[in-house]
Amino acid sequence: MANEAPPATPLANLITEAREGRLTIRMDLEKFVYIDRDCEYFKDQIRDIQTTMTQIAQQDKWGLGEGFASQGDRDLISAKTMVKRWREKSRGSQNGVYEVMESHYKVIEDFQTLFRTVRERITGVDTEQAAKYQDLEANLPQQAPAQAKIFSWPGL
Repeated sequence: MANEAPPATPLANLITEAREGRLTIRMDLEKFVYIDRDCEYFKDQIRDIQTTMTQIAQQDKWGLGEGFASQGDRDLISAKTMVKRWREKSRGSQNGVYEVMESHYKVIEDFQTLFRTVRERITGVDTEQAAKYQDLEANLPQQAPAQAKIFSWPGL
């Protein structure tokens, strides 16, 4: 089992196609800059959420009566169960928030790698495009990341 390959990432095939020049994306160079910045922004947000989930999982006392009878609190079995479930849901189970966010992080990394690979192929063969990209990366103003529309109603 030591020779097993690591699990493929979600976009591994597309990244390979891009590296080998079999994938074409038509896009302005400034979009590559913004996509890269947005990916970094979302990865930072995911890490912030994961930090919060770790703090929740490590919370010592919840004040629900979950096992502090020695301190004069009443020891409630249901409180212990709830705290255990919240800890596992925040971090420590296959479907915990921390773990789910890690899978999202990997997908964003793959998208970032894919677009960087395409951009590197474009700028690697065309020095004019490479110079233009470097200028855009250094001088394009920051923009707010794209906002996902969670709910949509007809006519809105």
